[in-house]
Amino acid sequence: MPDADLLAEITDLRRRIHRNPELGNKEYATTQAVSEVLTAHGVPHTIREAQTGLVAEFGGDGPVVGYRADLDALPITEATGLPFSSARPGLMHACGHDAHTAIAVGIAASLVGEDLPGRVRILFQPAEEIFPGGAEALIAEGRADGLDAIMALHADPSLRAGQVGIKAGPITSSSDRFTVVLSGPGGHTARPHETADTLLAAGKLLSELEALFSRRVDARVRRAVAFGSVHGGEASNVIPSSVRLSGTVRVADHEAWREMGAIFTDLVGQIVAPVGVRATVDYEPGIAPVDNDELVVQMIEDAARTVVGDQRVHTTFTSMGAEDFSAFTQVVPGALLRLGCSDGGAFTPLHSAGFVFEEPALGVGIDIGAESLRRLLAHANSKP
Repeated sequence: MPDADLLAEITDLRRRIHRNPELGNKEYATTQAVSEVLTAHGVPHTIREAQTGLVAEFGGDGPVVGYRADLDALPITEATGLPFSSARPGLMHACGHDAHTAIAVGIAASLVGEDLPGRVRILFQPAEEIFPGGAEALIAEGRADGLDAIMALHADPSLRAGQVGIKAGPITSSSDRFTVVLSGPGGHTARPHETADTLLAAGKLLSELEALFSRRVDARVRRAVAFGSVHGGEASNVIPSSVRLSGTVRVADHEAWREMGAIFTDLVGQIVAPVGVRATVDYEPGIAPVDNDELVVQMIEDAARTVVGDQRVHTTFTSMGAEDFSAFTQVVPGALLRLGCSDGGAFTPLHSAGFVFEEPALGVGIDIGAESLRRLLAHANSKP
């Protein structure tokens, strides 16, 4: 575990960030708080021109390995009752980013004084919770250039503090957004045979689309097609001339992800054609799946077993949630680790008003992150 003074400092930083949450691309105070602690520990870093997010880099000559932490909060009103609860109504760190950030600062403080066989680059990324996210912005700025490997961790309330989960291959899914507008001439509900029923077509999409995907996508590939909103009509005796539906498509496979837009658009057309309405589809490819690199996973898993013991390292699941760390893993071999953060009581999910990150996990995250980066550097140095 980190020494008591460092752990106390990192815990205090996490609480300060938690009490003052900021949304994506507005993390000005969070960026300054991180910068102050990094400066106090002599960690070289630069704040991005946008003043949200920063990059620390230190070490010696040799390969470069990276660590990504995210800074932003969510538009949720906190209901935890913690003494350091959000002081900003309607905003909350309900996904653990406050802990991710504090852990990354702890990793930097732990490693900066070591004689490293290469360099460590820690990316404090803004805007993970919005699309397009901060990962793409950092990559466009060249922040991933020259990296031999990259890692990140994410809080996991399904595991107790002190436990971790990891797996090779897909660990999160993609997240694409769609809007379908169904159009027709409209008409009277007494004479539906004289018009094209947009609401009937909407009902067919709601009930048939997911099932038909199973005939177009390999059944072994996990996926989820779900509608989040349906709007159409005002009067009970009028068939509306327009109905608007929107939602998301998620899939845990890169090859299938690249095909989903075309499949979705084709299926929508086939489903509504018998009703006679016109369908306009706006399909927006979003965040790719995070595909954990097998060799990077091996390095992180070995580090985790050294820190917490074999019994506390678990093979984890593939989530249908999305994480824009995938932007990095598409250009650099990388892996995402799940960090247990619950007290073992009643399960409270991420993105909920009652989510609590148990602070004993902070030290575990720091130690696993630091040891993983050491091993990634050692492995990178061993390459011919």
